[in-house]
Amino acid sequence: MYKFSVLISIYYKESPQYFREALDSIFAQTLLPTEIVLVKDGPLTPELDAVISEYSARYPIFKIVVNETNQGLGLALAKGLLACSNEYIARMDTDDLMPPTRFEKEIKKLDEGYDVVSCWTGMFETTPNQLIAIKHRPEYHEAIVALAHKRSPMSHPGCVFRKQAIINAGNYQSCYLYEDYHLWVRLIMNGAKFYNLQEVLCYVRTSPAMIARRGGWKYMCNEIKTFTFFRRIGFYSIKDVVLNIIKRAPVRIMPNKIRQYILLKVWKH
Repeated sequence: MYKFSVLISIYYKESPQYFREALDSIFAQTLLPTEIVLVKDGPLTPELDAVISEYSARYPIFKIVVNETNQGLGLALAKGLLACSNEYIARMDTDDLMPPTRFEKEIKKLDEGYDVVSCWTGMFETTPNQLIAIKHRPEYHEAIVALAHKRSPMSHPGCVFRKQAIINAGNYQSCYLYEDYHLWVRLIMNGAKFYNLQEVLCYVRTSPAMIARRGGWKYMCNEIKTFTFFRRIGFYSIKDVVLNIIKRAPVRIMPNKIRQYILLKVWKH
């Protein structure tokens, strides 16, 4: 019997209905977690607290971690990871869904010696039955590392990993909307092994608001800061930095509708 934790961070802007659907998706799995570590990143709405109370009473496997103020996703996950009791940890976002075999397939793959296992993701707006794009990712470690020189090579909400590998690489860190890519690169530099299952095992909810968060000067400046960090630790070459800035910067400052069109094209490949 596999023992593993599910790590979730939640803050006040999340939808109670989407959160409820995400939790139902967890408890519909063919392989159930022994623990759900839920980080309340700052005060929540009464509606979100009510969902947490309801599901905690129904399923007594919740471990609630509380941040008195909002710390951001990276620091919230770092705190939550340390609170996880199990070596195997699955990530889950509060508005995403998954088919019932995701945990079973990914957790078993960790047994083959991988440190991080993820999958393809299906992007949807209203229902997973109507996907607007599928984000494909390479299967094997060498191709995953190669892709990491261009963009994030793993689905963060669709991944499972070994707790100790994350700690050895410095745990999650604060990096605005780049917490996952930042972590993957540090893991690669620390010798971690990656694998992507070649099927959609995570359904990611998208919206105009999500697209908007991937644009603007703040996002672009932090993106450049992240790329220079990758160069400083020896992962990016100067060519990687320059090409990624040239390719991405115009997308960050263009209108949302055009950005959405371009991102959907990228996600399909």
